Amino acid sequence: MLDSATLYYASAAMMAVMTLLNYLTWRTSKNTPGTLIYIFYPMMMFAAVGSFALHGYLNNIASISIANSLFFCSSIIHALAIRQFFADKSAGFKVFSAITALFAVMMIVLAFNESSLRSRILLSDLQHILEAIFLLYLFIKYGYKSYPNGSIVYILILTIITFVFTGRTLLMGDINTAKLLSGNWFSITLFINGVIAPMFYATGMALLCNERREQNLNQLTEKAQKDLEIRGLFLSTISHEIRTPLNGILGSAQLMMNQSSDPRDKPYCEAIINSAESLNLLVDKVLDYASLDQHNEALYEEDVEFKTWLHNLCLLLSPLAEQKRLHFELVYNLPEQACYYCDQQKLRQIIINLMGNAIKFTDKGEVKICVDLVKEQQLEHTIRISVVDSGPGIEADEIEYLTEPYVQSSAGKEKGGTGLGLAITSRLLDKLGSHLDITSELGKGSSFSFDINLTLGELSLVEQRHQSKEYLTGLDILLVEDLDLNQKIAIEFMADDEHKIKLARDGQSAITLMKQHHFDVVLLDMNLPDLTGQEVLKTLKGIEHKNQRTPVLAFTASLSPDEIKEYFSLGIKDIVGKPIKQQKLRQALSDSQNNQTPIIAVELSDVLYDETAAETLTSSFSDDEVSSIYNEFVLSARNKLVRAQQLLGENKEQCIKLLHRQASTALQLGFNRYGAELKKIERRLLDNKPLKEPLSDVIVLWQDSLEQYLKHVRSELS
Repeated sequence: MLDSATLYYASAAMMAVMTLLNYLTWRTSKNTPGTLIYIFYPMMMFAAVGSFALHGYLNNIASISIANSLFFCSSIIHALAIRQFFADKSAGFKVFSAITALFAVMMIVLAFNESSLRSRILLSDLQHILEAIFLLYLFIKYGYKSYPNGSIVYILILTIITFVFTGRTLLMGDINTAKLLSGNWFSITLFINGVIAPMFYATGMALLCNERREQNLNQLTEKAQKDLEIRGLFLSTISHEIRTPLNGILGSAQLMMNQSSDPRDKPYCEAIINSAESLNLLVDKVLDYASLDQHNEALYEEDVEFKTWLHNLCLLLSPLAEQKRLHFELVYNLPEQACYYCDQQKLRQIIINLMGNAIKFTDKGEVKICVDLVKEQQLEHTIRISVVDSGPGIEADEIEYLTEPYVQSSAGKEKGGTGLGLAITSRLLDKLGSHLDITSELGKGSSFSFDINLTLGELSLVEQRHQSKEYLTGLDILLVEDLDLNQKIAIEFMADDEHKIKLARDGQSAITLMKQHHFDVVLLDMNLPDLTGQEVLKTLKGIEHKNQRTPVLAFTASLSPDEIKEYFSLGIKDIVGKPIKQQKLRQALSDSQNNQTPIIAVELSDVLYDETAAETLTSSFSDDEVSSIYNEFVLSARNKLVRAQQLLGENKEQCIKLLHRQASTALQLGFNRYGAELKKIERRLLDNKPLKEPLSDVIVLWQDSLEQYLKHVRSELS
């Protein structure tokens, strides 16, 4: 074995290294209990080892007493540090300290009585065993489950120490100083306790602190996640609470504007309406942004025919661009049959956000979306999607902050908005492994672009595109509809078949567009804010326009026999009933281009609530949007009925308009019996027929319908 001098030097060196390591551990974990005290453990052991080495030269009672006292103090410091780390409140430490102090006194007494060296070594061994057992108790009770890595290191070395010192206690016979320093038992125990143990202790404490930091981080992460969930729940709740009075504000302001004969009232009502709509938009955007924090779902990738998909996406937004008289263009520079796996929902939201912003901020000129192939690999393409506009441009010092939430450019502040659109876009791009690049020049326009890696899909699917002979695609269609919900659904359905759509929200706009453009077919709502569909058709007969031979389809929920007879007498080609069904709409558009006999029947189940109605909406809206649509309708329905009752005696025309809008939305959302009853009341009012009990029965019917709807919602949740 190694000689005693070498072991003393090695032990002293290890104690110095352990002191340094413990100090570094404390610096990175200053808030962790026990780490500061732990620095003094190797320092005290270093002093004890030095005292024992000095005793070899002095060999007197004072030197051995000091050495043993330092050794026993270091043992107590070691146990205290571990106890503080685990926050142990038991009496075990007090018992251990008391026994160690007793051993220290006994050691001094034995030294003064010049007892045999074997007796003093026995006391030292017992103290080592006691320390090891107490520390093993702490690690098994507190550490093994919570701090497995650090505990394994500690338990291993403490077990070795226990066996070694137990073996020396039981097996070493009587011995003197000369034999002790040259014997194996002294060398083994000094090597284990002075050289090996410090390495394990320093490593073990570092691992314990690292695991404690990891636990703290996990706790903070869990807390942050819970905070996000609570924030999301709060936002969802408060948004519905805000929307209810908002609906009242919007409705009241519109009624005031329509009823008032004083022109001075109009700008004030418009200000109220614009403010309420801006607040509603802010609520929606805040919820969208919050939902990105709440959900960390995996990408849902599916096979997409890219050119067709982009073309259909552009069809959704081109009516908005055309309303502002902007040139809207898709510049597609990918292979014609490019087919990719991608999360089309996220990519769709990104592109719609960027193109919507470009159309919003551009008052003249053009908006175009450019798709280019940047890098081509065997199974993957890197493509660049850019949205370019000729808008006012953005200040250079504003660009870097635009993707931060609630930050707007100067142009954005003028146009209004939430300042969340680009923040949401940036967060979505992060999820797709990309980022948004913005370039702009004042007075010339801006470009928003991103590069994305897409895996090649099944190209064979492209060959099957639109081989069906059952319906037509690519028609030029004028959609005349004032309800946003019906606009959205109809445009989504028609975009699936690559139809090109222009949008008119009232009768006068429809007449203007029909003077300027030729269409393959016109979808005409028969009850518009300014004119009825019948009035639009009668006006068109007396003027020159480009659609003398264009088939017109009635887009309506008013389907009484007399109304149907009137529609056909005015030259209506076919009727697309509401609620909108994609197959019926598709068939009517195809039949409008030939001499097929119109199919008037509209399948409408006579039920309080049609559970399949939501399926139509989910093809056009996200789950959150569908929920919002239903919530807004349910929360405001009774108030609108009460308002209709008030208007019945005050302003019959406004009452009919309110009932019409309410009936159309009710039928689209699946409240069939309620919507049908509202249509009957609307028809009687139009025919100047008296009502038996004005709207009292329909309020009861609404309560029954609402109860049936809530039962369905509860069953879905359970």
